[in-house]
Amino acid sequence: MKRIQILSLSALLTLVTGCSISTPFKWVDEHKRKSTLAENQDEQLLVAVTHATIDATKRKLFDQGASRVIDSLLVQPGLIGYSVRRQLFGDEVWTATVWSDEASMLRFVQSPAHLQAVKESSAAIRNIDYTRIYMRRDELPASWSRLLYASQKKEQPPSPQESE
Repeated sequence: MKRIQILSLSALLTLVTGCSISTPFKWVDEHKRKSTLAENQDEQLLVAVTHATIDATKRKLFDQGASRVIDSLLVQPGLIGYSVRRQLFGDEVWTATVWSDEASMLRFVQSPAHLQAVKESSAAIRNIDYTRIYMRRDELPASWSRLLYASQKKEQPPSPQESE
């Protein structure tokens, strides 16, 4: 009986630690998105996906830096939108930021808010990966399953139109 309880608890922990939550995709300018989507639907946008594994004992340090960066996003020129994802009971976090071009994304990476957050939270990060994906504007917002697939494979999966 005890063995069944241990196996059940182990299965439950595996299931729970794999659960993730994400914020809905946040458009920086909803009005501009609606007015330009029809004319620019084939426009290629840069999606920067970051995946980090955090030291659980230093999670608060990381979260503070991440909050400051997210607060600074809305004033970044060239940002189209973003979403954040994290494991409920795990140590993994992801961000997806959509940029009009690479220069805009690079300006953000060099911004004081981002540089300060990286400096302050680097001790909390055990591992970090970055992936750049190009998507058409009309493919946004992309699902997290698509973004995760693309970042793990380092290539884009077929678009929904291509797979039909």
